[in-house]
Amino acid sequence: MTRELLKRLGEGAALPQIVIGPRQIGKTTAIGQTVGSLSGKGFAAVLADADAMAAPPEKWVVEHWRKAHALAGTGKPTILAFDELQKVPGWSEIVKREFDVSQRSNAGPRPRIVISGSSALLVSKGMRESMAGRFELIRFPHWGLAEERAAFAVDIETHVALGGYPRRREFLPDTGRFLDYVRDSIIESVLSKDLLLLNPVDKPVLLRRLFEFACHHPAEVVSLQKMLGQLTDKGNVTTIAHYLDLLAAAFLVTPIQKYSPEILRIRSSSPKLIVMAQALLAAVQDKKPDALARDREQYGRWVENAVGAHLLRSGLEVFYWRDRDREIDFVARKGRAVMAVEVSVSPKKHTPDSLKRLARKIGIARSVVVGPQGVALESFLLRDPVEWLEA
Repeated sequence: MTRELLKRLGEGAALPQIVIGPRQIGKTTAIGQTVGSLSGKGFAAVLADADAMAAPPEKWVVEHWRKAHALAGTGKPTILAFDELQKVPGWSEIVKREFDVSQRSNAGPRPRIVISGSSALLVSKGMRESMAGRFELIRFPHWGLAEERAAFAVDIETHVALGGYPRRREFLPDTGRFLDYVRDSIIESVLSKDLLLLNPVDKPVLLRRLFEFACHHPAEVVSLQKMLGQLTDKGNVTTIAHYLDLLAAAFLVTPIQKYSPEILRIRSSSPKLIVMAQALLAAVQDKKPDALARDREQYGRWVENAVGAHLLRSGLEVFYWRDRDREIDFVARKGRAVMAVEVSVSPKKHTPDSLKRLARKIGIARSVVVGPQGVALESFLLRDPVEWLEA
């Protein structure tokens, strides 16, 4: 994703580039690296960090915008980077106004704008309310095995047990401290700040219990009624469905639906819960890698969750399929291309040939078994899933 940001700004993106993603995955670092790389190629840069002020006023944004325009007017390609801009009250209205004014003016070259914030929900809210048609998104997801391997030489077992956040390396070898950090600095910030302060949540305890339930049932298909029955706070299935959507918007849990060519049937199915970072599982279950390795049944669920999250991070549409005792773990789709994916940690009912036969019965021509009888888990997670879909 850093390469994509570098490409767009280097080529002269006309629209503001809004970087969105979960907390603590390196968005600010990526922007700094991009600006540093372009500065070495003759670019000027104006960096505005709203985190340095308690409540930056509107004029703070305008002053940096004017400064960047003045630099761009000298003929030097200029980057204007706002970090933590969601802390400015009404930030999206201000950006909309300044962008529209610069578009109407004939003042010469304009700066290339990049905006990021730690609260994905706050940034998204501003985009929906004011910035329609005036931005491009760059999604920075949780770290996958490929990123962790390149940066820190992480092995497959560590990724399955603790993957998703680059700061894990700072806590080595104390895994307990890292899990405390995930609980206190990430999970608590999202549940108590991003979600509760920005959305009408009538039952905050239910929301929290729902997240914990998902982390204890990764890659499991669970009906909304069953979830409601196991949670301690009162509610209804409509509330549960809404809270799952909020958890998905906050990059915590994504509910995927049963695959069907008929869109109405997809929407009415029981969801399969995919937790978007393995470290979230470890933090909520308080399970360290050695304990996970001894629990093979649980390990299998975590592996399946890792594959599901990997598919979702790639931008594919992801589903599951089940009919009585027949099941396909994941169905990944991009346009008209569709692929069935079965995950295992030991030989089981689906060999590559049996999966292929089952997939063809429901109209899917391409299939991949991830595990001992097919593609190795490590190999699958190191590649972009689109490559498997289009191979």
